[in-house]
Amino acid sequence: MKFEYTIKTYSMQQLSERGIVVDPEKNIVYACRPDGACEIRDVGTEQIAHLSGLFNEMGKEGWELVQLLFRPSGMVSFWKRNLKQ
Repeated sequence: MKFEYTIKTYSMQQLSERGIVVDPEKNIVYACRPDGACEIRDVGTEQIAHLSGLFNEMGKEGWELVQLLFRPSGMVSFWKRNLKQ
């Protein structure tokens, strides 16, 4: 099986335009504890719905999310999908 990959970045402005709050008081928080367990915290239900919608757009095109990184200037997502033969 062969794959193709893409990297998609979202600036803080793009996230805000999609309804994902970027206010420092309400940012998406992804944290890991010393025991290795990680979770999203302090995020409203609407935030999760908007973020899911963003990912579902790529999923409808056959892309699978491989990795997601949050950074001060936005978010970076890494995707893969099967190459059509």
